[in-house]
Amino acid sequence: MRFKRHIGEAATLVAAAALSALVANALARSERKLPLVGTYPNALKVPEMKAEDPPAPAPVPTPALSPSDTRAQAPSEVSSKVNAGGAAAPKPLAGKAGAPAAAKLPLEESPLSRFPPHPDKPFVEISGDDAAWLVARGILVVDARRKKDYEQGHVAGARNISPWEGDADAKITALVNEGRDGAIPVVIYCSGGDCEDSHMLATRIYGGGFNNLLVYRDGWPDWVKRGGKSATGPEPAP
Repeated sequence: MRFKRHIGEAATLVAAAALSALVANALARSERKLPLVGTYPNALKVPEMKAEDPPAPAPVPTPALSPSDTRAQAPSEVSSKVNAGGAAAPKPLAGKAGAPAAAKLPLEESPLSRFPPHPDKPFVEISGDDAAWLVARGILVVDARRKKDYEQGHVAGARNISPWEGDADAKITALVNEGRDGAIPVVIYCSGGDCEDSHMLATRIYGGGFNNLLVYRDGWPDWVKRGGKSATGPEPAP
């Protein structure tokens, strides 16, 4: 009996609360009055979307070409200038003044005219003939073999930077800090054949801003076979 009585009292309270809410809503001002259920006449009306025409693209002005602009010259004139001037050298690395500059060689003997920079890849492989041609023009040569192999015999004038030895980072940093032009070719070699030390070293030096690294793919054995100028002993002090 008590349970039924409680249910009845709860129902009475709910009904009274609902009635009070209806009365309060009816007496409220228009801006505060809430519409009752089922009195939303515009609920299903959706305004039509009008597609707007896309704005017309702004006209691109055509720049005037001066007589000195190569775009205004005949193709034959431009080609002759490019062939005569060779590849444009990228901005040199920052560093100490007075660094070696192989680019000062006469144009017909300049390594840049034959081996332009390749900033999109860390190295390019070259043959023994290419290596001999570059060494004859005083290009920097780096021996990537271990110190003991270097001391037993190496390309005359070559530096020794082995990627497997503990002083590799210090030597690479010293090379970068010399302020050499990163566009000038640098020849790197190791033992040829399956040896990958020269490729590994080229990749590390490439990270220092050099963009014309040439890997002598046949390396030291080929240099000995062709009778190239060589030397023995430890690397000279810088």
